[in-house]
Parts: sequence; C-alpha cells; structure tokens
Amino acid sequence: MKDLQVRQLEKALVEQFDGLIDMTDLEGRDETFVRTAFLSRALAALAVLEVAGLDRKQAAACIIDGFDDQGIDAVAVDNDAPHIWIVQAKWSKEGNATFDQKALFAAKEGLKKLVNSQYDRFNKKLQPMVPHLNAALSNPRVQITIVPALAGDRELSAGIQRDFEDLLREYNDPQEILRVEPILLPHFISALRSGLDDPKVDLSARMPDFRYHDEPYLAYYGTLTADQVARWYSEHRHRLFQRNIRFPLGLTKINAGLVETVLREPEHFWYFHNGITVLCDQLNVSPRGDLELSGASVVNGAQTVASLHEAAERSTESVARARLNVRIIPLKGTPNNFDRRVTIATNTQNGVAEQDFRALDQIQTRLRYDFDVTLNKKYVIKRGEAPPAPSEGCDMVEAAIALACAHQDAKFSFQAKSETGLLWKDETYPKVFRSRDARQVWRAVQLLREVKQEMDSRQQGLEGRAGVFAEQGPYLIAHLVFQGNRSWSSCSDSEWEKLAKRIPDSVDSALRWAMHSLDESGSQIGAVFRTAQRYGLIVKSAVSGIISGQSTPELSSEYEVTEREKRARQANAVTVIVDAGAIAEGTRLEFRPIVEPERRALTDWLSEDQRRGSATWVVSSSRSKVLLWEWNGERYSPSALVMEMFKQANKSGPKAVQGTRRWFVPGQGSLVEIANRIRDESAE
Repeated sequence: MKDLQVRQLEKALVEQFDGLIDMTDLEGRDETFVRTAFLSRALAALAVLEVAGLDRKQAAACIIDGFDDQGIDAVAVDNDAPHIWIVQAKWSKEGNATFDQKALFAAKEGLKKLVNSQYDRFNKKLQPMVPHLNAALSNPRVQITIVPALAGDRELSAGIQRDFEDLLREYNDPQEILRVEPILLPHFISALRSGLDDPKVDLSARMPDFRYHDEPYLAYYGTLTADQVARWYSEHRHRLFQRNIRFPLGLTKINAGLVETVLREPEHFWYFHNGITVLCDQLNVSPRGDLELSGASVVNGAQTVASLHEAAERSTESVARARLNVRIIPLKGTPNNFDRRVTIATNTQNGVAEQDFRALDQIQTRLRYDFDVTLNKKYVIKRGEAPPAPSEGCDMVEAAIALACAHQDAKFSFQAKSETGLLWKDETYPKVFRSRDARQVWRAVQLLREVKQEMDSRQQGLEGRAGVFAEQGPYLIAHLVFQGNRSWSSCSDSEWEKLAKRIPDSVDSALRWAMHSLDESGSQIGAVFRTAQRYGLIVKSAVSGIISGQSTPELSSEYEVTEREKRARQANAVTVIVDAGAIAEGTRLEFRPIVEPERRALTDWLSEDQRRGSATWVVSSSRSKVLLWEWNGERYSPSALVMEMFKQANKSGPKAVQGTRRWFVPGQGSLVEIANRIRDESAE
C-alpha cells in the first residue's frame, strides 16, 4: 500500500508543480539529482498549500531551497493572522523519509536567523518575502509553525520530539508563539483524495436541537458543541473554507479574546458569539440530529473555527463544554450563485468597534470642543471621517497612542505597539485620557510625530539588532523621551519650544540606553515586543540610565552602517579576490539588501524581474567592473551597480554604498566575507 501511495504522491507533485518551481539553480546537474530535488521542493510546496491555504503558484513561490537556504525549504507568511510557516521537506521514493538530528539543527538555526532578521544570510529566493516576514515578526501576536513535511509514515522519533520540546520551551516563554506540526505521507494522500483545486469536504456532527427553515429555501440551524467544530479544522484545515471570499489569506487569524472566553468561561461562549454559517451540496439529517454534510464549506466564521481549534489544542475539556450556533444551508434547489451571495452578505456586515463607543463619550466631545476653541485645530473622533492635515490637528487614535506613550506606566506604550484596540478597553481608556486637555494632547501628538520622524531618519544608518529595533521600537523610544522630559505637559509654551528642539538629542540618548539595556539582557528584539513583562524590564533599565545623569553609552560599531561601510572600503575586496583568483569567471552572484531602508526601496522592484538581482563575475577586461548585470548586459563595479539599481528603481539611495557587502556568491558569502577569508588564510 505504501508503494502505491508514494507513486500517487509523486505523480501528483509532478502534475501540480511542474513548471512552477524554480529549478534554475540546478542547471547542469545530474538528471537524477535534479529529479529528487524537484520532488523535495514540490513536497514542500504541497505542505505550504496545505497549512497556509495558498494556491499552487503562490505555494511554489514560497520555496527557498538551495544554496544559503539556512536549512529551510519553504517559508510562507500570512500577515493578517499573523502566522509564519517554516517547512523542511524530506522526499523518499521508498516512503521512508524521517526527520533526523541534522534536519532539526538546521531548522533551529534557520529559525534563529529569521527571528534575528539576518535576512542577508538567506538566498535571493527569500528576499521578496522579507517585508512580510518583518511585519509578521514585529507583531506580538505572531505564531510560527515548523512543518516537517515527510514522504514517510513514521512519526517523529522520541528523541526528536524531546529536542523539539526543548526548542518550544526556549521560544514559548512566557507565551506560546512556536509550534511543530509534522505532515506525513497519509495526510498528503488524504489531501490528494479530497482534491487540491476543488476539494470535496464531508463533515459530520451531532445537533440534537436542530430546527429548520423551509421558505423559500431549506436551511437548518441549532447548536453544536465547540469541540466538533474544532475537529473539522483539525481534519480539513483550509479546505474547510474553500467557498469563503477571504480564501486563501487571513483565515487563520486567532481571536485571542474568543480563545480566552472558551478556556475560562466555556458555558458563556454561546451568549457572546454570533455563530458560523456552513454551505453544503447535500445534507442528511437523522431524527436524532446526526448530520452528514457533503461538499461542505464554512463561509462565515472562519476565524472562529480556527480559534476554537487553537483553544482545543490547549484544553479539549473546556472546548467540549462550549456551544455555538451553527446555520447550515444545503444548496440543492437554490438559484445559481446563491452560495456566492450568502458568502458575500455574511462577510460584509459592519461591526461596531469599542472605539466607536468611545467617540460618543464626554471626554472626546470635550477634547474636540477644546481643540477648536483653544487651539483652533481639528480633533476627529469618528471612524470614517477624514483626518486633518498634520499641521491642522489629529484624530482620536493618534491622540490615544501618543498619550499611551506619555503615560508613566510602560505597559500602555506596549499596548499601543501590540494592539491599539486595547487602548479603548475600560481598564485602559480612562487612565490614558484622564485629565488631559487639548494643549496636552496636542503636545503629546507633536512629540510622538517628531520621535517617529527622527527614528525613521536614524534607521537609515543602523543595521543588525539596532536596525531591527529602530523599525519596531518608535513607541518605546517615545515613552523614554517622555520619561526623560517629564515637564512636557505642564511647562510654559516657551519651555515647550526649547524641549521640542531637544527631541533629536533625546531620541539619540533614548536609543543608546535602550540598545545598552537590550545588549546587557541578551534579549531577542522580537521577544521584547511580544510580552509586556520583557518590554517593561528593558524600559525600566533604560529610564534608570536616562535619569541617572551618567554619560550616555555608545552604540556598538557593529550597529553603525558608516562603520561597517568604512571597514568594507578598507577591505578592498574586489582586488583581493581578483588577485587570488578566488571566484571563477562566469560565476553568478545575487544581490541582497542588508538594511531595512534598502529592502523597502528595492524589494518590490527586484521581485518584478529576477534578472535585476543577478550578475555574473567577469574579470577578463577589467579589474574593477567585475559584475555583468543580467538585466541590461552592462558591466559595473559592485558599488556602482547598487547605485544604478536605486536609480533604475526611481528610489533615492544613499550618497555612497559599499556594494561588496551586498553582492553574494551563493554558498560562499558576500564579496567582503570572501576577501576577509583570503586574508585570514594568507596570514596563517
């Protein structure tokens, strides 16, 4: 039976992904080797299709297997969730693929590089995903799933499971962000039998209290225990949502409040939730309420289903005690496109956010009046109303974030960063807005804007951990600036003007103290922004330094772009490499941005045409213009080519750049790294 399953899987991989997966990096290799590599990559793509709900073309674009893949075969990102899947696939024509210690170590190291934003260590296949990875990893609610995709039927060994448990403990303290979900041969076969393009999902459930509505079309409704719905997701994953208009992205977003309700108050879940809607081709109902649904799809409530599955992973007992309303509509006898009309209607009903209720209270109406009378500025409090020009006022959301950063308790600036909606909660909102008048709110907004602008400017010159922090930490820095200038809200207008002029210096000091605290603690940047506890410890340490009167610590030279560029210039990498003959004529190189502003400027432009990020090493007629750009066939020095890329992309680039840090030989490193190794070997 296993031999037959392997043949079926191999046939499906070829049919589904032939021509979609990039194999150009293996041109000229042995045919058998290329075939095996294709099947491994296609298996990774099929795993992505399964767990992330992407289509075949999108799943194929997630493959990064090859030189400098850092032990990862595929990466998929859903920013709406936010969720990152890291896939490592193992193909076996005998159906005996397993996950060993070497594979686990590679996945662990690859994960570490992603979390630490060391994107330049990965090949160019990953680079188009970097903006999405950055956005997801910057979100405190991110979930990361390692997916061992195995063409075999053996479960992970006890030793590998123990090692994964160690890895989970490392990343899941104090909250869970990492999990492991193997996909084995039987699951792949089940997915193929259901159909990849138009899956047929059959569901069963028990609804003892079912009722029906028969005019003009038949529909059933009643309550199900939540564990039954959670099981649907466990068995069918994204195939369960095939008819949903939001398919394939955004369906795995977990509603944290919903999960907490199920776990803490399962008996109240029915009261707090609207329920879900399921369409099916055919429905059979027994007198006792046993339901058999054929061709089923959840078209409204997909996030609820995913959240119930998440809750069931933590406590099956609690989920079994919860109940929810379920509406089931068989499509037999309905007009054409009725399924689409139901799907659209049930997914486009506007909800009322807590922010909308706050817009009606006296605090906000008073501030709007105060802005108008005292400052002659506009204060917008209703969603949907256009915000004023920056010089003419602000809206309620910007004010809430600014006041959260200004609050003495760091947890409010953490909430502003992690989930702005928390600022409207009863336990937060009064503390943020209490006793604030229009002048104080406007000052807080102005200070926050200046800090964000200064941090954006500073980011141009930072890399490594400091570069990542500069991108994620403007609200933390704003909080430090407020704490270092505690008279901001009560000082006279003349003193305020002086304080405002000092903001760039205050930002510089706050940034240095924050990085000093981060480096002393050894914390990962992402981990600090995932939990209020770690965030608060870094803030406490940095504030202590700022108000201590001690001299401000210097940033490590490893964080300063100018210092790294200076060392790269001194390395004179091209001359060293040419003299040593270390790179063969015709070797292909690839461009990798190394700082975030470069990624923002060039990533989309590079992804439009793969030739833009590729060059060939040629030294036959020039010792300086050693790169032949594949996009236009012209020769450049590494630095000149980077500047030309900014020009062609219509982006403003740096005044000078060291291209030898940005052009990589896959498997060997950047030109600077290659030159440094040559020097080290010569010195021995």
